[in-house]
Amino acid sequence: MHRLFPLLLLVFIAAPLHAGVLKIGTLHIEDAVPLFLAEREGFFREAGVPVELIPFQSALERDSALTAGAIDGAITDPVGALLLDQGRGLLRLTALCLGATPAEGPFAILAAPNSPLRTVDDLKGVEVAVSRATIIDYVTDRLLAGHGFTAAERRTIDIKKMPIRLQMLLGSQVQAATLPEPLAAIAMGRGARLLVSDTDSATSLSQTVFAFRRPVLAERKPEVAAFFAALGRAVRLINTEPERFRPLFVDKGRIPADLAATYPIPAYPEPAPFPRELYTPVSDWLAERRLTPPLAYEQLVDRDFLARDK
Repeated sequence: MHRLFPLLLLVFIAAPLHAGVLKIGTLHIEDAVPLFLAEREGFFREAGVPVELIPFQSALERDSALTAGAIDGAITDPVGALLLDQGRGLLRLTALCLGATPAEGPFAILAAPNSPLRTVDDLKGVEVAVSRATIIDYVTDRLLAGHGFTAAERRTIDIKKMPIRLQMLLGSQVQAATLPEPLAAIAMGRGARLLVSDTDSATSLSQTVFAFRRPVLAERKPEVAAFFAALGRAVRLINTEPERFRPLFVDKGRIPADLAATYPIPAYPEPAPFPRELYTPVSDWLAERRLTPPLAYEQLVDRDFLARDK
């Protein structure tokens, strides 16, 4: 029995923290590249937490899976997460994924190739194509307000599907549209004109965050902490050697091949709680439009997810 003890101890140490798999939903976007790297390099396995990454084709599919409990957590944005939760106690926001600084902002308001619009001031009273009640709507409204536009001067038209919005912009069926990267770069490569982007803002307007179902954080805290420890390794690796992982951005971030050599690779933040100063403007904007009830920071944000104790 004494001879078996070291072997049993080794098996115990190497064993997963929980019998179940931590299922994380994501889209094929640059925000998720550290996740795919951590999976590829075996960082989750080495941390003792089995993780299954489940890609979705749309945010709607991802949100439906999160609501139904088919996944444990997901990369989302704060606007979408608060709209999904509605104060029902469904979700908790944990770590900021991307968007700690304005430099990481992925959104731009663009003018159509043949549009007379030349500067952001030309957008006063002009309908900007967005998907309403989304992060794109929020960023567009905040950008225009930041340039002194009144509520009456900030006008939008609802075109939910981004590929259709892109094609309508390039075909001059709309004068202006808000698009994320890399669609914004594609549009500019085909003649669209940049009027303003959220990288021009004094503060970060757009973020992605990790949201988890509340029972997962309550019952599987050591696994969640191990998940973020492994993710942190991937973040540090990308930040140290970004060019080494450019092919991964093309593959998993869906960066078009013609932009692959020049597309700027973002600097990812270390896993840390979603900050109050980024949460409050989003919750206030949603509540002012009666899209959600008032939702306090403490209701939605978990600040203890990195602690391994139960």
